[in-house]
Amino acid sequence: MAGAMRRVDSPEAVSGTGSQTEAALQLIRSRIIDLTLPPGSRIDEALLLKQFELGRTPAREAINRLAAEGFVRIAPNRGGTFVRKLDLAEMSEIIVAHQLVENILGQLCNLDDPTLAADLQAIQEEYRQVVADLHYLRITELNERFHMRMNASIGNSFFLDFARSTHHHVRRLLMHVYDLESARPEHQVRQFELNVAEHDRIIEAVAAKDRPTLTALLPAHAATTQERLVDIIRSRHVEPFDIEIKTSI
Repeated sequence: MAGAMRRVDSPEAVSGTGSQTEAALQLIRSRIIDLTLPPGSRIDEALLLKQFELGRTPAREAINRLAAEGFVRIAPNRGGTFVRKLDLAEMSEIIVAHQLVENILGQLCNLDDPTLAADLQAIQEEYRQVVADLHYLRITELNERFHMRMNASIGNSFFLDFARSTHHHVRRLLMHVYDLESARPEHQVRQFELNVAEHDRIIEAVAAKDRPTLTALLPAHAATTQERLVDIIRSRHVEPFDIEIKTSI
């Protein structure tokens, strides 16, 4: 990815004022999502202590939590901890989970939440700016925040946890998609414009309490990730993939 396009937050920006473990968790998760720690790469304690300047205990606790989130695999027989792979089979599973979350969200989103539309609009204004800046990591962060605000309105903690975990993995997939798309910058800009417009329509449906429109918009919006990936695969700007991904779910 071109250096001008790929911007990542500093450790200080990621850590905030939370506990050392939470700071370590957010930092390592961000580096996995933005592919600084590539799929399949080994994460050892020395790396965390030296490169990320983490304490031994926060680093270990963060790794355990990342394993629970499914971002890393602990494989003692292979000599350590490894970032979860991101092949087409893995991408397909993420896409299916994302579709499921958005389908349920359309049906259960609380349209009587008095601040929901305004909150989404505020997030959208930030989102619009980071899209203009092509700040990939922030784009994925704000997209997650946008959708999680709707998920939070449902008031079901079990579903909220599932949605949050799914969106974390969607962020990593999107970073990979954006990276591949960067070979066609004009095409990518158009894709982002379409994405922003879809968010605007979602906000309009929420504000109007238009459930039928929302239930149609959200799954279609989620499907654009798959459509962008399929378009990349079909283009001649990347090497052919070994696994064929379905064009419908």
